[in-house]
Amino acid sequence: MGKTIGNNIKLFRKNKGFTQEELADLLSVTPQAVSKWESENSLPDTSMLIPLAQVLGVSTDALLGYDSLSENEEVIARVKETVIGMKNSDEGRAQKALRISEYLATETTLNPGCFEIIKDYVQETANLSMYADPVLENSFPGEEERLEKLYKDAIRKGAYLIGHCADRGLIERTHFAVAWIYIHMKDFDNARAHINVLPSISPGCIAEKISMELTYFESGFEKMKVDIANNSVLLFDMTASFLNTIAQDYGWNGERDEALRMINWCEGIVRAYASMKDAISMDHYLRIRRSLAFFRLVAVKRSGDSEGAVKLYNDFKDEIGREDLTDEQKKRVIELLDNDIAHYGKYT
Repeated sequence: MGKTIGNNIKLFRKNKGFTQEELADLLSVTPQAVSKWESENSLPDTSMLIPLAQVLGVSTDALLGYDSLSENEEVIARVKETVIGMKNSDEGRAQKALRISEYLATETTLNPGCFEIIKDYVQETANLSMYADPVLENSFPGEEERLEKLYKDAIRKGAYLIGHCADRGLIERTHFAVAWIYIHMKDFDNARAHINVLPSISPGCIAEKISMELTYFESGFEKMKVDIANNSVLLFDMTASFLNTIAQDYGWNGERDEALRMINWCEGIVRAYASMKDAISMDHYLRIRRSLAFFRLVAVKRSGDSEGAVKLYNDFKDEIGREDLTDEQKKRVIELLDNDIAHYGKYT
């Protein structure tokens, strides 16, 4: 237990952003005592466990390492495999989303300390809320009570994760997903409350940027190049997500010429970025290419030009056929586009 609690104190302290001195002040002990706990040279007195857990924002079980990590890993693997199977079924997208959310609702009740599964549950329920939104797809008329039960359960479990989990990444993903649930519930004040605690790119003070500089000054340019490569992929994923949102909203809501101009601009950015293949996730590249093609089709089809939409589709197939992609990748991107057309065709 000594090794576990020492590592956990250090992990939870860093996740809270405390120095050893700051944690010591909050607990009215010396910084040397905290240092000894974390280096495993001594254990905190039992009377300190509850104050420690409270200050670090975790349960005493988590602090002591009684979170059944290996058991959680088995649960996570089993649940994720089941969800993948559900996603690969022949059901419609909306029905799959509902079935997955209800399955995860049960699993998170049975495994309340498994934060990874709670995060997945909140994310999948956010996805479900998009299909259920009457302004968007309205896939579940008459099922409002069933959906509201899921929304409230996901929000409650998400709040538990946010309050007790030590993993900042899981917390941020959960805030993001809960915000989406509130948006589709039309509870914009609560949505904004979750959005406001998320990290923002607007100041430019992001961890990845300064971390690359730290690597440079600490280990030199060759080591920094590894960070640059990894962060370039992350930046592409984030950029692709932004561009997808822009193209989606213009495709569904903008005037034809305006929409096509914006979507073409988005595609120009993607193409420029993808000129260096090492800087992109190929899966995400294929998905954003299909998204941009689809929303271009939506804009043209909404204008009443069905023949123009067919021409765009065929032009895109020819274009993908000429790209430096494997046969499997070319097949994949067209399958993704065809799936979108099959699902959303009724809305255009």
